[in-house]
Amino acid sequence: MAPEVWILGFILALPVVAYAFYRVGRTVDERTVPFMALLAAGIFVAQMLNFPVGGGTTGHLVGATLAVLLLGTWGGVVVMTVILTIQCLVFGDGGITALGLNLLNMAVIAPLVTGGILYVFRGKFALPATSAAAWTSVFLGAFAAAVELGLSYSISGGEYGMAMSLAVPAMLGWHLFIGIGEAIITVGIVAFLTRVAPETLKMRIGRPQEALA
Repeated sequence: MAPEVWILGFILALPVVAYAFYRVGRTVDERTVPFMALLAAGIFVAQMLNFPVGGGTTGHLVGATLAVLLLGTWGGVVVMTVILTIQCLVFGDGGITALGLNLLNMAVIAPLVTGGILYVFRGKFALPATSAAAWTSVFLGAFAAAVELGLSYSISGGEYGMAMSLAVPAMLGWHLFIGIGEAIITVGIVAFLTRVAPETLKMRIGRPQEALA
């Protein structure tokens, strides 16, 4: 990524992440912390499964919608931030320079999109709303990544990133299907939890306890 682009990623992502930690720090209790750790571990493992999608890029499940449903919007931001930071620092996934953009795409855009969609659908079409949130969060995160690659290519004269004409179809074409997979998995988990442990759903599909406020 061009320096101008990855620096912009940190500038945009870190204020939202800091606010999320502030919000969660005010409300979290000792019973929630182990649950957050377990959820983070599960999403972490799912994200480590990468699929090559062409143009030197890869796709993977995100898990942001599930995190938001179980922890609320800001809890989802915190969990996704922790996951991506560990992947970066321990496994070198993307590297330090890509961390800000990864946070922006998967720890900011994806949870906020999920929270917004669930809020709009409050009280209506429970599982379809979950499916729409999961698919849209993945697709828009991939679109943001494609734009970042294209901008890097343009700004650097081809030294960084890739041409927009290659990045957009490579990312979005495959993430149409990756988003469907994410939606199916998320809906399956939510349907199961709704039947056996509905109290675990922090953000009720129909009546969100916490949305964007």
